[in-house]
Amino acid sequence: MVEVATVGREGMVGSSAILNGKGSTSASMVQAETDTCYRMPADIFRKEISRRDAFHDLMSRYAEALGGVLMQATACNAVHSVEQRLARWLLLAHDRMGKNEFPLTQEFVAMMLGVSRPSVTIVAGTLEKAGRITYRRGRLAIVDRQRLEAASCECYQTATDLLTNVTRRQSVR
Repeated sequence: MVEVATVGREGMVGSSAILNGKGSTSASMVQAETDTCYRMPADIFRKEISRRDAFHDLMSRYAEALGGVLMQATACNAVHSVEQRLARWLLLAHDRMGKNEFPLTQEFVAMMLGVSRPSVTIVAGTLEKAGRITYRRGRLAIVDRQRLEAASCECYQTATDLLTNVTRRQSVR
């Protein structure tokens, strides 16, 4: 298993239900606690989409942005270092959770990045020694976000821009 996209309050999972009426062939995981999470039955979602109003337009823009994020993540996983990818992932997680500290195990990070657990230990240690994060017993804290951004590749900003533009673009009819 490897992570291909991080979805937060700006997005949704389960879009395959609107395309084919069936469940997804991939797994979705909730990585952190949240106070609010909404669920909509697929038939109601399809009905709302079929109205082709603002909801349809927003979901279409999100699907387009998510496609770009998926392509960016694929390229990132192929060409960037584990340190850059971990920094990108932490920044994306931070954006979605809105907290500087969150639960995070090395096993989970290894799975998300598609690397070995010892690789995570080394890279997290490097980020910690550089004063970007602290990491203790399954809890990670971002200490210096600006320096963490500097450790990340350009993929973080590209993904952020794609998702930010979902709500900024005006609907064209």
